[in-house]
Amino acid sequence: MQHSQAICCRFNVRDVGFVDLGSKPYNLYIFIGNDMPNNMRDSLQSICVATFYDTNIKFDLISLSEASKTSVKDFIPPNFKGEFPVAVLVSPDHSPNKETFNITLHKDGEPLTKTAWDALESLVDSPRRNAILEKVFDCYGVIMIVEGENADENNQIRTIAEKVTSETAATLPGLEKEIKTPPVVEVITTDQFEKEKAFLWSLNIFKKPPTSQVVILYGRGRKIGPVLEGNTLNEAAIAAILSTIGLNCECGLDRKWMQGAMVPLKWDKDRKQKIAKQLGFNPESPEIRIEMSQILAKGSAGQGAHRSKIIGDTLDELLTGYRSGELSVDNAIKTKETTDTNENSKDISKANNSGISLTGWIVISIISILLVGGSIPLVARRKNIP
Repeated sequence: MQHSQAICCRFNVRDVGFVDLGSKPYNLYIFIGNDMPNNMRDSLQSICVATFYDTNIKFDLISLSEASKTSVKDFIPPNFKGEFPVAVLVSPDHSPNKETFNITLHKDGEPLTKTAWDALESLVDSPRRNAILEKVFDCYGVIMIVEGENADENNQIRTIAEKVTSETAATLPGLEKEIKTPPVVEVITTDQFEKEKAFLWSLNIFKKPPTSQVVILYGRGRKIGPVLEGNTLNEAAIAAILSTIGLNCECGLDRKWMQGAMVPLKWDKDRKQKIAKQLGFNPESPEIRIEMSQILAKGSAGQGAHRSKIIGDTLDELLTGYRSGELSVDNAIKTKETTDTNENSKDISKANNSGISLTGWIVISIISILLVGGSIPLVARRKNIP
């Protein structure tokens, strides 16, 4: 029965990645001088409204004096005096160790309205990001390679990534819910790094890497798993993370694995309609959100039961589960059956250790029931005695 429930799961992890179940937006603080003319302030406001409409960035235009009175003061650039406006992008998961992304809005000799527009638009619109996201939206997922300085290493990582995508493509017919288009490999070269700094920053890649790095993307431009580099960048790691995307949403994964952080992006009407047609359901629908939240909250004993324990929060735990083959439906069910059996054995052992056998406990229970049942008519008879 448990096995059939998993087979009938309506959504997979990729589906969950397209639905917004309460993701926090990026916060963009635009700091301006206290004496900025109202017409210039209004122009910046209009640029922000036009640029960040239908995106996951929430902006706030705030003067230096206003910012100094609130918690936003922590994000004011150290050398900011208010002469020219500056912008600071803060990620949804901001912490003391998380870097912010500073954007220069002014350039000498050019009008602010033009330079500010170009700079702010680059946060949600850049050449390679757009091409890569098109593949993310349409495919099973994308293995994105950020090239390092060593050309041989870059080629080696690409060969590994293409091998993993080929192996994953071969498994698609066996998925519980079909994903038609297999994963692909996309590359950001060292020459493209500067133009994609905001995109890469959102993926926790803050500086041009000396060695190759890999990030896996799926759903609505979400990152799944950590950035792979150094000792963690290998075939097993890539395969382990990529395989997760095809699991059903009742697999027991922690929600943060299925609702990974989104990159800054546009999500307009045309995109929504195209995605809804592709998925066979509308990810913007409140009913879908409620249904998916309930499924995730309930979990399942089907595919990937106890998978959150197997994977955990670290890559080492993920790889342990992946290598030991604990990610299949049958193994998951066996895990649960073994756990249940062990629990029953513990109960029996406790009973035996108390000095009374299990049969003895059953006999005592039956006698107690008979005594209580027999006392009821006696009490009623006494009440009827005059």
